[in-house]
Amino acid sequence: MVKNILSNIYENFEKYFCALIMSVMVICLGAQVFFRFVLDAALTWSEELSRFAFVWVIYLGASMAAMERVHIRVTVPQLLLPSQYRHYATMFADFIWLLFNLFFAYQGILQVKHMFTYTFMSPAMEWNTAFIYLIIPIGFLLMSFRIVQGYWRDYKKGGIQAMGVDLFSLERTIREEAKK
Repeated sequence: MVKNILSNIYENFEKYFCALIMSVMVICLGAQVFFRFVLDAALTWSEELSRFAFVWVIYLGASMAAMERVHIRVTVPQLLLPSQYRHYATMFADFIWLLFNLFFAYQGILQVKHMFTYTFMSPAMEWNTAFIYLIIPIGFLLMSFRIVQGYWRDYKKGGIQAMGVDLFSLERTIREEAKK
C-alpha cells in the first residue's frame, strides 16, 4: 500500500502540487476581491502571493506537459523527411530540448545562489526572493527528468526502436478514434 502511494506521488507530483498552488492562488485572489469591493480595504500580500504561485504553476505545468508529451512542437521540418526518419528527428529535437533545459537549470542555480548571497526581499510579504526563483532550476530539472523518464519507459517497452514518440502516427490514431 505504501508503495502504491509513493508510486502515485512519483507519477503525479506535478499535478498534486499544481492543484495545491492553484487553490492558494484562487483563494488569495478571491479574498483580495472580497476585501477590496465588500470591505473597501485591500490586502497587501495577496496579489504578491498569487503572482508567486502563478510563476510556480507555470514551471510545474511545463514539467507536467513534458511528462505527458503534450508540449507544442514545430513538426513541419519532420514532415519533409521520409516517414522512417521522422522518429529520429523527434528524438534529436528532444535531445536539443533536454540540453536547453539543463543549460537553463544551471543558469537558474547560479541565479539562486547569487540571490542567496545578495538577498532581496519581496515588498509585501518580505520573503527572500531566492526561494521564489528556486522554481527555475527545479522546473527545468523536472522537465529534463520527465523527458528522460519518457524515453526510459519507451525503451523498456520495445528497445531503441520504441524510443521517442512518433507524433505523426499518434496524430493519425487520434483522428481515426475521433471518426469512430
